[in-house]
Amino acid sequence: MWKSIVRGTEWKQVVDLASPSFFEVLPGKALRRATGALTKNWFDGSGFADACGHRAETLASSDVQVRLGGADAGGELGREARGQRVLELYFHQLFAGGPVLLDLRPERFEACGDALCWSPKSLWYAFDDAFLAAMREVYAGFYADDDARFQAGLDQVGLRCAEDTFLEHFGAGDQRAVSFDVHAFTETFHRTFLSCRDQGATLHRDFVPLGLYLATLYVHLEELGGAFDVRAAYDRVAQG
Repeated sequence: MWKSIVRGTEWKQVVDLASPSFFEVLPGKALRRATGALTKNWFDGSGFADACGHRAETLASSDVQVRLGGADAGGELGREARGQRVLELYFHQLFAGGPVLLDLRPERFEACGDALCWSPKSLWYAFDDAFLAAMREVYAGFYADDDARFQAGLDQVGLRCAEDTFLEHFGAGDQRAVSFDVHAFTETFHRTFLSCRDQGATLHRDFVPLGLYLATLYVHLEELGGAFDVRAAYDRVAQG
C-alpha cells in the first residue's frame, strides 16, 4: 500500500533512492510493520498534529534555529546557515526523543528572520527506543573517535557487518567540510546492505524510516550545494 501512496506524487524522487539490496536484508514481516506504520501515520491527522506539537516544544527549548509552521515574515539565509540549521534539526530529532518528522525536503522550509520555518508533510514515525538509543551510540562513538562505542552501537542495530562502508557514509576527515551527493549516498548504502546480505545479517525495521529521513536530508543539502560542518551541527545538538 505504501508504494501506491507515493506513486506519481512528490515523494517518488525520494522512494526511488531505495537500494534493491535493502529489501534483501529486511525480513518481510519487519518491512510490512514499518511501511504499515508509515502508511497509517500518513492518514492520521490527529497523530501528526500531536507529533508536530511535541516537536515544536523540543525545538523551542533548544538552540536549534528552526520552528514549525509557515513564516509570518520573510527573511534571507545564506546557503551555509540554512544547511547548518537543517543538519542540527536532523540530529535534534534523533536525540530529543518523540516522534520524528521525516520530511526535510528543501521545499518544506523558508527563511523567517535568522531562523528556518518548517512545514513538513505528514510523514512521521515513532522509532523503537532501543533502535534510537543504538543509533545515538553510533553517532556519539563516531564523533568522539571512540571505536568501541561506535562498534557497540553498530552491533545493537545489526550493522557491524558493514562497518567499513558505514564509515564511508559518515565521510573522511574531521567532518568539518562535508559535501552531500545523493548518488554517492545511494551507492554507499547499496554496498552496506550487500555486505550485510552476504554475511547473512538482517536489519531492524526502523531502517526504513531512517533511510527516508536521511534521503530527504541529502536531497536538501545537495540542492544547496557546497560543504557543511557536520561535526559542528552534531556537537551543538549533543552538547545542548
